[in-house]
Amino acid sequence: MVIIYCEMHIAAEKKAEYFERVRAAGIIPATNAEPGCLSYELAECAAEPGKLLIVERWESPAALPAHMKGANYAALMKLNAEYGLKGGAAVYTAEPMAK
Repeated sequence: MVIIYCEMHIAAEKKAEYFERVRAAGIIPATNAEPGCLSYELAECAAEPGKLLIVERWESPAALPAHMKGANYAALMKLNAEYGLKGGAAVYTAEPMAK
């Protein structure tokens, strides 16, 4: 499994509009439906208003090139640029813990 963790920051006055536009574009559910996607979430950090988190889980690294060339990724990158969002991402490989 591949886990991608991304942090970005948004101005308080732009946050509600940004989330509404992401919802209206259907980016999150569409990305969750992509082949190889286990989960894709965008949220705000409760402890630090304006800090946005994207946490993605993919079956394998093989799923990422298609995602990063796809319409959902492009739509989110366009919105992020429009709202001046910048951040960093870390990519991890992981295996589920045995129960």
